[in-house]
Amino acid sequence: MLLELKIKNFVLIEEASFSLDEGLTVITGETGAGKSLLVKALKVLLGEKGEAGYIKGGSEWAEVEALIYGGKALSEKLKGLGYPPEEEIHIKRIITKQRTKAFLNGSPITLAELAKVTKDLISLTSQHEYYIFLNRENQLNFLDEILGVKSLVKRYQEKFYQYRDLKKELLELENKISEATLRKDFLLYQISEIEELNPDPEEEAELLKKRERLRHLQLIKDLLYSLSSELDEIDLHLSKALGFLQKLSRFETSLTEKERTLQEFYYELKELQRDLSGLSAELPEDESSLEEIEFRLSRYEKLKKKYGKDAQGLKELKEELKKELSLIETGEEKLEKLLREKERLERELLEMALEIRRFRKEGIQKLKDLVKKELKDLGMNWVEFEINLMEKEPKAEKLTIYGLDEVEFLFSPNPGQPLRPLEKIASGGELSRIFLAFKTLLKEKKDFGTLIFDEVDTGIGGQTAHKVGEKLKELSENFQVICITHLPQIARLADHHFVVEKRLKENETVTFFKKVEGEERLREMARMLGDINNLELAKKFLTASYG
Repeated sequence: MLLELKIKNFVLIEEASFSLDEGLTVITGETGAGKSLLVKALKVLLGEKGEAGYIKGGSEWAEVEALIYGGKALSEKLKGLGYPPEEEIHIKRIITKQRTKAFLNGSPITLAELAKVTKDLISLTSQHEYYIFLNRENQLNFLDEILGVKSLVKRYQEKFYQYRDLKKELLELENKISEATLRKDFLLYQISEIEELNPDPEEEAELLKKRERLRHLQLIKDLLYSLSSELDEIDLHLSKALGFLQKLSRFETSLTEKERTLQEFYYELKELQRDLSGLSAELPEDESSLEEIEFRLSRYEKLKKKYGKDAQGLKELKEELKKELSLIETGEEKLEKLLREKERLERELLEMALEIRRFRKEGIQKLKDLVKKELKDLGMNWVEFEINLMEKEPKAEKLTIYGLDEVEFLFSPNPGQPLRPLEKIASGGELSRIFLAFKTLLKEKKDFGTLIFDEVDTGIGGQTAHKVGEKLKELSENFQVICITHLPQIARLADHHFVVEKRLKENETVTFFKKVEGEERLREMARMLGDINNLELAKKFLTASYG
């Protein structure tokens, strides 16, 4: 149930605050006063994307917030969605020129998550929804909800999504196997070519190092010889110098540390000489192996250029190609397994679809009678209403997300007129009442806390308007009902009455909302009746009995 609603800087609304209660609440006002702004604000609250155009002129931001009570059902729902369980939630939407923000109980929330949370808490119905009702799939949804088979349909749909994903996987696998089969010879050639090289990044690095050494072999040998000769000279002189220092340090102890330093340097020199000797021994006699190394490296370069990959990439490519090739061998086995799974799912789906059909067929006649009764209650005494269930042949290729059936609502508003599809014959006023009739039938199936109706009075008046008002009043016994209306026949039945007014404030047009009671309500009813000063007329209208 919607407990509180606050709107700030929203289009023409500077600030509006509502404290709402159970029963039937009506919102009235002159045409163009801003009743539709309330609907826009509510849609934003329920998860619709906000727009910079919603920000009131001269303001930097707009804000819509609400306090909603949902009881234990809401607490369980929040828990299931991963939020702390609460029986009451606070929602806030902030719209700036750059971005929009949404908060649930003070914490940020995405619009998709917000829509999930508010779903089944508040149902907002406007003329757009009435025309959505003309869609055959939506008609089937209404039918399933009223007949109580929605849970069975949901289980069917979960399996159908699984079936659909499996068919997609099958198609992709078949295409891959087909492509791999066509590419088999080419794959074998590529694998053979790469395997012949047997690329190894470490080998390539070592070959590059060896090639550099062989290209400069003579220079390296000359440098090694010269360096070794110089070090031999240094070794001789350093050995003599170390002997003199050792003798001297016996008398001058301050030189002991220097002796150790020179000795370490001597040992380092000897180690360097050994390293150079080893390196010299490792060097090849000549450059004869250079040609072989160059050939091996040229093969690396050729394949790297051909495939656009380095040595490591070639190594990985070989494994990928082998995997693709193995698909031909293992893919057929997997394909057979998937085909068996597909057949199993098809059998189960067909069984479920036929079970759903049975429930639909059994409930349709009863539902038709209930709909006609509701329509008579709404002043449509002579209407004919039929539900045509179109059954498809029970074959897998005929399965849809809704089973094996399609539905068509047929309608005749007057005696003697043939039944025709609802979308081809119903006027706006008739459509709004048919929609209201279905909403009434759903009241035992749905647990919405709040039903909000906008334009439910489209194209009606007189006694029909009284009937619609009574139906809304009846709904308000089970739900909190909020109705935006211009008809006094509906407004007279309200438990709570708000008025929308457009005023001029500091040369700026601003929309105001206020709750009216007592004389103020009489004045609003008199305005709606067309005689603004005739409070007596309004009083009689409010207390009159209409049958």
